[in-house]
Amino acid sequence: MHSACEPVLKDSLNPMTLETRNYIAGEWLDGDNTVDNINPSDLSDVIGHFAQASAAQLRDAISAAKQAQPLWERTSLEKRQTALMGIGQEMMARADDLGELLSREEGKPFAEGRGEVYRAGQFFTYYAAEVLRQIGDNADSVRDGVEVDVRREAVGVVAIVSPWNFPTATAAWKIAPALAFGNAVIWKPANLVPASAVALTDIISRHGLPAGTFNLVMGSGRSVGQQLIESPEIDAISFTGSVPVGRGIAVAAAANFTRVQLEMGSKNALLVMDDADMDSAVACALNGAFGGTGQKCTASSRLVVHAAVHDDLCRVWWQALKR
Repeated sequence: MHSACEPVLKDSLNPMTLETRNYIAGEWLDGDNTVDNINPSDLSDVIGHFAQASAAQLRDAISAAKQAQPLWERTSLEKRQTALMGIGQEMMARADDLGELLSREEGKPFAEGRGEVYRAGQFFTYYAAEVLRQIGDNADSVRDGVEVDVRREAVGVVAIVSPWNFPTATAAWKIAPALAFGNAVIWKPANLVPASAVALTDIISRHGLPAGTFNLVMGSGRSVGQQLIESPEIDAISFTGSVPVGRGIAVAAAANFTRVQLEMGSKNALLVMDDADMDSAVACALNGAFGGTGQKCTASSRLVVHAAVHDDLCRVWWQALKR
């Protein structure tokens, strides 16, 4: 057992490899085994060895989350707001080193890695403000002496399954609102990007959440992920990833009537009409298709071009490629 992972993460950008653990019920725990995390831009660079949660550990995480969630929901709005604000501010302050770590394991340029971390920090500060913005409705009933009171309540335990292409940002825009409104979280990140998950978890672990409110369980989708989404103890699932996996999650969630939120890949079309500026159209198409090396669920994957401007677009396209 390792009481905290911060000393390990301080050396995260050094050539030495890391040994990191899952975070369950407020403790950093070894798993059954580990997987290597290798820099896709330099296959000789082994970033670290990352623990894979066992089935028993996942059950422990679910149990801890169920116990902690009512306490977190009862935590005062100011304390919840302070916790989320602190997480976001630390992420933004450490955007350089965390962005370098993200870029090293995921493969995107440093500028994009840094920007992703900073933006993820902003998600937390945004939802810190939302904690204090209470939304509800009050109305008189058609029945005498009766009032209608509509207010938000936490869902319960939320399972978050996030992808590898935006390992910090996509996770943050799920984790932050879930915590803001009093839910407990079990996060299973993509196995390709465990270092960024541990880095974010390390920050969250130091901002006063009751033990068990936030849990990190790493492992493959076939083992940890499948067991997580099939659990009747999970109240909601938020997933970003492929269409086939999303379909499977929807089926598993339906069996338990679990609330589910799916963000999946698609075949994105960019329309170029006959009144378009060809230079702008080509710039948009190239950026949409190849920005982020094309590893985005929103990447432009096909062009639908008006017949009247087809030849002009092709001419400008080839000119742009030659430059």
